[in-house]
Amino acid sequence: MGLNRLLLHSTVSAVAVLLLADVARAQVATQSAPEEIVVTGIRASLQQSVATKRSANAIVDAITAEDIGKFPDKNVAESLSHVPGVTVDRDFGQGERVSIRGTDPALNRTLLNGQTVASADWFILDSPGRTFNYTLLAPEIVGRLQVYKSPEARLDEGSVGGTVILETRRPLDLSKPISLGASAEVAYNDRRGKASPNVSGFFGYKDPSDKWGIILSALHQQEYLQRDGFETFGYPNAADAGFPTAPLGTNNPATLRFPNAISSGLFQQERTRDGGTIGLQARPNDRLELNLTGLYVKANYDNYNQSHYFFNGIGSAMSPGGVTAATVNNGLITGATIAPGRGDVLLDAISRKSSVETYAVDLKGDYLGDRWKLTAQGGTTRATGGTQQQYFGEFENAQGYSYDISGAPGRIASVTGATRDNTSPVGSAMTFAQLRREPTTDEEQYGQLDFKHDLSGLGVFNSFQIGGKYRDHKTTRDAQLISVPAGNTPLANLLGGVTPSGFGDGLGLSPSITQWATADKSRLENQLGASNATYLPFLPEQFAVEEKISAAYGQLNFDGGNFRGNFGLRFVHTEQTSSGKQDITGNAIPTSSATVRSVVFNKTYNDYLPSVNIAFDATKDVVIRFAASRVMARANYADLSASVITTNTVRTGDGGNPNLDPYRANNFDISAEYYLGKEGLVSANAFYKDIESYIFRASAPETVFNTDTNRLETFQVSRPRNGGAASIKGFEVTYQNQIWNGFGIQANYTFSYASSDGVTPLPFNSRHSFNLTPYYENDWVSARITYGYRTKYFRAIDRATPVFNDEYNQLDASIAFKVTPQIQLTFQAQNLLDELQYQYAGTPSAPYAAFENGRRFFGGVRYNF
Repeated sequence: MGLNRLLLHSTVSAVAVLLLADVARAQVATQSAPEEIVVTGIRASLQQSVATKRSANAIVDAITAEDIGKFPDKNVAESLSHVPGVTVDRDFGQGERVSIRGTDPALNRTLLNGQTVASADWFILDSPGRTFNYTLLAPEIVGRLQVYKSPEARLDEGSVGGTVILETRRPLDLSKPISLGASAEVAYNDRRGKASPNVSGFFGYKDPSDKWGIILSALHQQEYLQRDGFETFGYPNAADAGFPTAPLGTNNPATLRFPNAISSGLFQQERTRDGGTIGLQARPNDRLELNLTGLYVKANYDNYNQSHYFFNGIGSAMSPGGVTAATVNNGLITGATIAPGRGDVLLDAISRKSSVETYAVDLKGDYLGDRWKLTAQGGTTRATGGTQQQYFGEFENAQGYSYDISGAPGRIASVTGATRDNTSPVGSAMTFAQLRREPTTDEEQYGQLDFKHDLSGLGVFNSFQIGGKYRDHKTTRDAQLISVPAGNTPLANLLGGVTPSGFGDGLGLSPSITQWATADKSRLENQLGASNATYLPFLPEQFAVEEKISAAYGQLNFDGGNFRGNFGLRFVHTEQTSSGKQDITGNAIPTSSATVRSVVFNKTYNDYLPSVNIAFDATKDVVIRFAASRVMARANYADLSASVITTNTVRTGDGGNPNLDPYRANNFDISAEYYLGKEGLVSANAFYKDIESYIFRASAPETVFNTDTNRLETFQVSRPRNGGAASIKGFEVTYQNQIWNGFGIQANYTFSYASSDGVTPLPFNSRHSFNLTPYYENDWVSARITYGYRTKYFRAIDRATPVFNDEYNQLDASIAFKVTPQIQLTFQAQNLLDELQYQYAGTPSAPYAAFENGRRFFGGVRYNF
């Protein structure tokens, strides 16, 4: 009760402050009745989004396309970042993953027209999960998106934070019988220094009698990216690593950590995206409507990654005499001198062929009776992704050097005194080479039946809905690899030159870290590919998870007096099958079926998910809302893997956990909204999420058969585990309105506080985030500037190190000039501040990684008929 009162008081106080700021102007506006003006562009988008939010019974935010094929941003995730309570992860300079109200991106769902759209990741280090890859979807295909922050029984389950529903346009909703649109633009990344073309087209037709229509869209997009990076690859314990004790003086090595490596990485990528949509709609009479929707996207993410390492924690450096001097500050070895010939200096050259292909087909039929409506819907969706081919060559040489990460002004790390010239290939030779494949698939088939009956005339209840749905979802990961002869091939034989001019600018690294000889991509691929080696299955990385999900719901809708809303119950039955491989000999990389056994685990569970949404129209301009619900989200597919690998010599193991329970939570929301005309809004929302069975990775003793001793023994096995309770509580404040003569502003702030029983914070939760978007629009010019900010957040445990992302700012801008009523010139810029992405290991003084992605610019022309 105390928490609920706190949330209510916070909501009322916050909304009162904002209401006072606009109440005088709103009162003046209501004294006159201005002529109705039809608006387009930014203001039209805001009006439609406000209307969607106002009429919703649940707690919903919406973004609407400004025009056919014109969404506000270059990426759907970037558009979502403007929604209060939504933050975006930008690993490679583009929005890829979305968090809602401080939850892990995997705890939210993304639906296309209310249905699953299969997704896959392209990066080889990304394990299959439930996070949607937003780089797949071009904003041109979206007409509107809605973020449901409180669920309704009729909506698919599976999210703790919220559900994003992307809606494509319907042909019979077009305003004209024929609609045509096209755009062409040039994209440029200033860090990569290369330009590329983007083109898209749209065609819509509906017959004059509104009986049928069709929408077709197609696009081709290409962009060259470059990410300059710095990484340390963890902070091992000095005693565990065998750090020489002599230079540490009286310091106890068991209490010290040091950077495993000082490295810089040059990541270059060419991204292409080709795709299209089709929408067919038929309404042969007043009772029957049919909709067929199709989506296809093929995206390539080929990339070349080169990393140059000064490795401190391996080789002969970790033996007596390997380190001749060391500096200790607050438990960190912030500086050390590695003796000549004792430091391992490596160049890793990795070329990857990566792509993602996805399609979705959905057929929906609606039949309208006298007071009822029956809807049948079915479809299929499938995605393939991952890395189809990886070429990995490692070049090595030995030298001495000194490193420093003490945090000098403007400097993250420096290396001095290197005993060889790293811009020369002399002395570096390939000592390890490997080919690898790691493809993934994600697919679902579904069918559902919904029935809605009108209850008009029966008091406050205006309708009830019942329905059922069946989903068969399967995710698989394959893994194959083979080590090929490295042959001590000199780097000089594969030389590509040196790192490009300007590489590492803004990272705060000394030139000795960022200037080094590179390997040529084509030469590397030709040499490693010429081995004609036969791939071997990497069995512990192979797994499949299948879920057969049956759901049924009932929902009662009401609208009486000033109250409206719904309450309902959704029942979900999940049959889960996890299959994989378990190593039985402790081999480091088991590839033989003789050393690995296949295992299958079955798990069945039920969830009863009640929900209630109440909206109270206090006045014609004020809406008060309350929502409460029981929700669930299933564990990541990789976490449910049945595969485990053990090491008998040290009695340890690592793997997935097919016996995981899903995340379950009780959610509560209260909000107050004050509407300022058609496009203005002041709102405050308070939320509380009480999460059960939160999943953390942890090590625990388990009884395992040791094939070396032929007996059951206790192993320390690291795997995902249900770690107890967690909670997220906070509030959102929003203001948007046209201020004067075409000038307007959008602003929102979110506070999110998370706590848990686990040993680490909840991932991806920033305590503070806000967005500010001033805009201007008249008949011929449309412009806006968007500033977004989020505070630090915990990311993950990597190499036994807790990794945090530091605070992040992003500044974007766009402007469009209307040359004629049909033609617009458009310009956009993203990441104008060229913001540094900084990660640290537990404390900001321990740099873990830093990345610069560069600014992105777009200029083009749009045509609509």
